[in-house]
This record gives sequence, structure tokens and C-alpha cells, in this order.
Amino acid sequence: MQLPQLTLDQIQERCTKQVFSRGEGYFHNEAIENAIFHDWTLSANCYGSEDTPYRVSVELTPTGIADTECSCPYDWGGDCKHIVALLLTYIHEIDEIRSVEPILTAIAEKPRATLLRIISELLKREPTLLPIVKTYTDNVEVSTFGDTPTTASAATVVASATSTVYREQIDRLFGDGFLEQHQLHEVIAQLTELLKHAESLAQAGATEFALSILYALIHQSIVRYEDTLQNSELPRFVRTCTTQFVQIADTLQEPTALREYHQPLLGLSFEAEAAFTPHLIHLLKQLSATQDATELQTAIEQRLDESRDRQTHVRLLLYLHLNNEQIAAAFRLARREEAAAAFINLLLEHQDEDTIWEALEEFSLTIEAYWDILKNPLANRIPNFTEQLLPLVKGHRPETAIMLYQGLIEQVLTSRKRTDYKTVQHYLTEAQKLYQHLDQESQWKAYLKVLRERHRRKRTLLEMLESPLFTNPSMP
Repeated sequence: MQLPQLTLDQIQERCTKQVFSRGEGYFHNEAIENAIFHDWTLSANCYGSEDTPYRVSVELTPTGIADTECSCPYDWGGDCKHIVALLLTYIHEIDEIRSVEPILTAIAEKPRATLLRIISELLKREPTLLPIVKTYTDNVEVSTFGDTPTTASAATVVASATSTVYREQIDRLFGDGFLEQHQLHEVIAQLTELLKHAESLAQAGATEFALSILYALIHQSIVRYEDTLQNSELPRFVRTCTTQFVQIADTLQEPTALREYHQPLLGLSFEAEAAFTPHLIHLLKQLSATQDATELQTAIEQRLDESRDRQTHVRLLLYLHLNNEQIAAAFRLARREEAAAAFINLLLEHQDEDTIWEALEEFSLTIEAYWDILKNPLANRIPNFTEQLLPLVKGHRPETAIMLYQGLIEQVLTSRKRTDYKTVQHYLTEAQKLYQHLDQESQWKAYLKVLRERHRRKRTLLEMLESPLFTNPSMP
């Protein structure tokens, strides 16, 4: 991460001359202790006139200072002398400031027992951390004295806390009001720095921390979308984050740890604008691909009526049913939600031929749905798929079959291979039979006329159309 280059002018602009002078005195008297840098936050203890040190923190951005805070009572405008002392330390003695990232990376590699001892020691020294730990642990019951506590993984505790910290930091980057386009570009540039930081953590083996940062980026980008012009920038950024999330998740030795993200991501997908839903649904599909997703399925069913994009959530539920080999449940859902086309396309992904033909036999689709299925590259993996599908369509909807034959004819005629005219002749013959079956001889003649006009330079086709096979209505 590229650290911002602060100047004395930037510090002086934020305070009075008197305060700056006093801050210099504090800096030269080494009043700053335990200075650390983490998540773009610079923090330290600063000893002043009281026995207890003040807690000082500065939120940095790639271009400077975003916000400052001190526990001292100073409230007369601008930064206080303790903040000035910390910023001067950053400028003049940056080597004295410790980065937390390497420590967190090292902690992430420690065994569970060591992590618990670290947290225990922190709580002994600073009991005020107890409510924070309680808040950041999803599965921890903080017991009263004498009870036996139930605790989750300490790494999860730290990672969850990291996610919350980043969400708060990202929220500050967005600011309090509406973002104009140039302001949004600046924010996205800073978010991209955090994304790179997550990638670096993942490369260092701290995958849980990387995922917590990525979730924070996804969450806040979606939540704050309404404060922007709602163009495509944030959805594109979220797509990048979800892609990176999947790549990092694939490296986890224990993929069950990803379950903690199922419910939060699902909740986001119900609340998010439609521009984000496909990215969230794709992420949920990838995360649940190798795990038991029963709880996720139940949650979707319970909240389906809340969905802003019901069809997308139905497709996710169909995917989960099929992934868990719950074929009967998938059929019931497809019938109830009139989602046959989505169901069949998902079956093509699974390449379950018997179930594909069972579904195509049961459901009658629109011309658009049939055409989408025919254009699906996965359908080409099934031998003679088109030739097997067309008779089924003729049985369900002969008018739709005619349109399919016409579309296939146009598709074949784009080829310059003379051998393809045999296929065209076959399709024309089948279409003619359907026109005759529907007693639509005039429509058949009109279609032939259009075909001649559209392809008047194709001599071989014109000769075919003039043959008695197609001009004599009495012939089959």
C-alpha cells in the first residue's frame, strides 16, 4: 500500500498556531507511545497533563487526512496538540510507527490455543474490550464468572472484527452526503487500494482477513450505492470483488468456514439494487458448490417474497436443489414459480440428460426460451440435441416449432457450405408438414415468398424452392 506523503502545511491547516506549537513540544518530548498503523488508521497513546494517556487516531487516505479523533476534552476548533504530535511523528519518525498487518498475518498462522491465549491476555489487560469481542463473535456466549464459556475460533473473532473495522473505514471514505461523479471516482480509487491490500493478505496466507476485507468492500459499496448517481462503476467494482472472493475462497483448506458468509451475502442480495444481484448470486453459488447448503435453501424459501429480483433468487434455489440432487424439489419449484426455462438451462450445466429430456417433455416453453436453449453451448454436448428437441416442441406447440424451423433455416443459410442445403431441405420439409397440419397453406406460400426475396442471390436455394416438393401443396 502506498502511504500518503503528508506535509507540515497539511498539519498546520488543521489547527491553530498555538496548538501546532504545543504539539511540536509534545513531539520533541516523546509524548507519543505505541504508535501503530493499521487499515489506513494511525493511532497511539499520547501522554499529557494527566496520568492516563489520551487515545489519538488519524484516518488517512491515499491523498491525505480524512478524519482525526482524540480522547482529550479539547473542543475549540481544529485538531488538538496530541493529534499534531502524532502527525509529526508520522512525518519525522515514521520508523517508530509499527504496522499491524505483519502481526495479524503472523497471528493468523498460530494454532487455535495460542490465539485464545492472546485474546485472553488482551481482555485481562483491557476489560473494556469485552463488549467488542462479544459483538464481533457470531457464535460466542460470553459467560458470567463461574460458568463455562462456549467459544468459536479465535481467528474468526479477529477476522470478524477486521471486517467491521473496514466497513466503518469504508463508510467514512464515502462521506456523509451525496457523491458527485468525480468524488465517486476518488472513492473507488481508495477502495481499489483496499482491494489490493486484501490480495496481498491472501498471498501471504491470511485468507480469512482477506475475505473479511472483501466482504466489507462488497457490503459498503452496495449500501452506499444510493448516495451516488447509480451508474455502472460500483457494480463493476463489486463484480471484481466477488471474483477475487471466489478465487481466495478456492484456496481455503476448510471451505466450511465460508458458511459464515452465506447468510450475510444472502441478506445483501435481497436488499441490493438489481445491478448487484447477479454478482451476489453468482458468489453464493460458488461458495455453496461444495458444501451442504440446506440452511441457505431454507432462508431463501422464507424470504423469497421479499426479493426485488425473485427470478434470480429462484434460479439460485433451483441450483442448490440440483447441486444437492434434490430433483423432485427442483421440479416442484420450477412448476410453482413458472421457471421451466431457467430449470432446463441449469440441467444443461449439470449434463443430466435423462432429467433434461424429462423436463423438456413436461414443460412447454416460449419461442425465446427454446431458442436460448438451442443456442446454449452446453446443449451441443448432447448428441443430436436439436433433432431430439424439435419433435418434442412439435408435440407441445406446433406454431412455436414452425418459428424454430425458420430460425434454424436462417442460421444454416449463413454458412457457405453447399452440403448444408440438405439440412435446409430437411427443415423446410418439416416446416411444410406443420403448416399443412395447421391448415395454413397461405402462410406457407407467404413464407416461401419471403425466403426467396431474402436470399435471391442463393441460386441453389431458389432452385430448391421451385421444386415440386415445396410448390405442390398436395405433396408431403
